[in-house]
Amino acid sequence: MHSSACNGLVLVWERKYMTNEEYENHYSTMEQPWWANDMLILVFTMLNIGIIVYDLQNDLFNTNRSLWWILASLDFLLILFFFFDLIEDYSRCTDKKWWYKTHGWEFLGLVPMFITGFTAFRAGKILRFLRIFRAFSGILRLIGATSRAKQISVEQQVMHLFLIVLTLIVAGGFLVYVFEADYYAIYCNVEFPADNCSRVISNFGDALWWALVTTTTVGYGDFTPVTIPGRLIAAVLMLVGIGLVGSLAATFSQVFYNTRSSYSGDSSGDSTQDPLMVLDRLSARYEKGLINKDEWESAALLVRRRMMANMKSLHHEMDNANDLLVPLQVATKMELDGRMSSLQKGIQNIESRLEEE
Repeated sequence: MHSSACNGLVLVWERKYMTNEEYENHYSTMEQPWWANDMLILVFTMLNIGIIVYDLQNDLFNTNRSLWWILASLDFLLILFFFFDLIEDYSRCTDKKWWYKTHGWEFLGLVPMFITGFTAFRAGKILRFLRIFRAFSGILRLIGATSRAKQISVEQQVMHLFLIVLTLIVAGGFLVYVFEADYYAIYCNVEFPADNCSRVISNFGDALWWALVTTTTVGYGDFTPVTIPGRLIAAVLMLVGIGLVGSLAATFSQVFYNTRSSYSGDSSGDSTQDPLMVLDRLSARYEKGLINKDEWESAALLVRRRMMANMKSLHHEMDNANDLLVPLQVATKMELDGRMSSLQKGIQNIESRLEEE
């Protein structure tokens, strides 16, 4: 698995429409070394983002050079980890052209903290660009790490998505704070402040609150970015946040249904597959002459009646879903719609068999 740098967002959408089989066809093997596991990469990526944000906030190179060297060394080790993760993934890929097209750009995000210590890169906007680029690439690396995770449980998906949303809020809020704080210092912290200063983000706490309500699409409007870079970051935060929060809601919905099914001793698969499997076994017995036609038809009608009762129950749950919050409502209806579609196909299958007889 590779989880290194920039533009993992592209892969999120690419993998959404690419099946595991299509993805695996590009690799000689999906076996990975022990260190290339999802949780380790998630933890290291969050640690990397934490170092970037802490350095941004405290300007350690000028205020605490010894601590800066310690964090820069740790950051360099993390960058090496992500680099070897990329190389390992490349070595297993059989379609090198496809790999470079979809993952080659990830090397762009492997910018070590050491480079920000060179005088040539500490000139004003160049240093700020490097730091923001590193922070943004870290966020995308975190998203990409989860999007490329294989064979993980629903509970792990919830944890991964929660960590991503949390990190997105913290890092996104801080990036906006970097630009808005400069505006506040120039135009608001003066004798005659600008008219919009009451809504300008002036501290990290306000930035976190703004990022939270923006990511969750609440948007109270008590704070608003006024700089162009701040608004661009806000746009990215809103677009990415809608997808991530929606994914988190959908995953919570799946956990809810899995938990309910385990308590009831039933599952969505039981209502559509098991009855049909029973009917297949009875059909085999009927073809061998072990049961007569009337017995087979009675069994088929009972199976259809059970599936229609399940369909009625799902319609009732669909009506109750209107009382949920909008993200959960959408996720729940998507879940129910899939189950109802599967049930409908099963019922049509039984009816066609009855007509043939």
